[in-house]
Amino acid sequence: MACRGGGDHVKLPSPPLSSVNPGSFATCPTSFHNICMVSDFFYPNMGGVESHIYQLSQCLIQRGHKVIIVTHAYEDRKGIRYLTNGLKVYYLPLKVMYNQSTATTLFHSLPLLRYIFVRERVTVVHSHSSFSSLAHDALFHAKTMGLHTVFTDHSLFGFADVSSVLTNKLLTVSLCDTNHIICVSYTSKENTVLRAALNPEIVSVIPNAVDPTDFTPDPCKRHGSITIVVVSRLVYRKGIDLLCGIIPKLCQKYQNLNFIIGGEGPKRIILEEVREKYELHDRVRLLGALEHKDVRDVLVQGHIFLNTSLTEAFCMAIVEAASCGLQIVSTRVGGIPEVLPENLIVLCEPSVKSLCEGLEKTILQLNSGALPTPENIHNIVKTFYTWTNVAQRTEKVYELVLSEDVLSLNERLDRLISHCGSVTGHMFALLAVLNYLFLIFLRWIIPDSLIDIAVDATGPRGAWTHHYPHSEKRDDNEKVSETR
Repeated sequence: MACRGGGDHVKLPSPPLSSVNPGSFATCPTSFHNICMVSDFFYPNMGGVESHIYQLSQCLIQRGHKVIIVTHAYEDRKGIRYLTNGLKVYYLPLKVMYNQSTATTLFHSLPLLRYIFVRERVTVVHSHSSFSSLAHDALFHAKTMGLHTVFTDHSLFGFADVSSVLTNKLLTVSLCDTNHIICVSYTSKENTVLRAALNPEIVSVIPNAVDPTDFTPDPCKRHGSITIVVVSRLVYRKGIDLLCGIIPKLCQKYQNLNFIIGGEGPKRIILEEVREKYELHDRVRLLGALEHKDVRDVLVQGHIFLNTSLTEAFCMAIVEAASCGLQIVSTRVGGIPEVLPENLIVLCEPSVKSLCEGLEKTILQLNSGALPTPENIHNIVKTFYTWTNVAQRTEKVYELVLSEDVLSLNERLDRLISHCGSVTGHMFALLAVLNYLFLIFLRWIIPDSLIDIAVDATGPRGAWTHHYPHSEKRDDNEKVSETR
């Protein structure tokens, strides 16, 4: 049966004193957990949320926890798949509504998710992304089943337009009785606290990270001319309209300047029109969609990385580019000013004039040799954000969450009504009651005791990793962390 209240997670046995290194008590978890990551966004789809979930899961597995991932099916990728280190992924047969987010009636996913939570003995349900319907469904059902919940918000939202108002109201309902919330920057935390009317004390800031071994500089790949690289989804939110104004101005002023643009989206046609109008086919390369493994090979060809985003909670792309030794020019929006020190990034207002001035300043520094070398930039950046640190901080959130009590149905109904307004609160309180009755019906049809318990691929009893003692893996992990 599914663990209730986290009381059944496995305690880490005390190791012999002779095998304990100094400071190891600060990094070893006091207990192991069965963690279920849930989001509509995961591989083979590419993006920051997908990469975050995968990398965090791998680090938690290396630290001895059992981790599974639940997402929706992608074309022929359905059922259960196993990734590196035994990471188990459930691709559920759910209908995609828009932009890889599933359609939801709230109740239709309960039978599937309840079966998975019980079968995998889940103790913590960790949902990702405000845009994911499946993530919100999982939070709702996990609370009904008495499981502990964590939510990571990766985005910033406004407060004025209709879509933001509706999304913010949904977020208020979804997070009002969630145990803990994680944001990727302090700006994101302020935004989420305001949008969902949350107590700031239950919101933690844990940034994204980058694997520095995947993003290393290679100056030999650079050409004689100055190259500006842009890797982004070609959508309005990423400021592609600003990019269309920057390209002709700078190309006209600097004859030795080229652009490499990686990414796909509805704004690509505008970039093609600009390239056609100003006859820049030999100076502006549009690479289209890139696989994550190819991003580094594109980045190392450039001298400057340009980010024109209009809103960003934490921009992973600028960290990856800096790790490859590029100087960063970016808009001053969202959590971007928190990401890199001032000597590694030039911040500009989100306008064509300001971005052109920032790029010209950087080009001048590049020509004069005033910029740090790619190797120096890489050596600085690789110490900032590591997945090992992110996993350790996330573990602390899990420990905190599992020490708390899950709200009873009555307490949950009171929280919804008092926190979400008279109309929305009563409506979702009714849905919570119906969901609870549906759960009772499912338990009557198929009791938890009749659901087969899955063989653990990861965790302390993991069939995939039982040949490798946890202490040996931890020692190797700490050695890698020290070398970084």
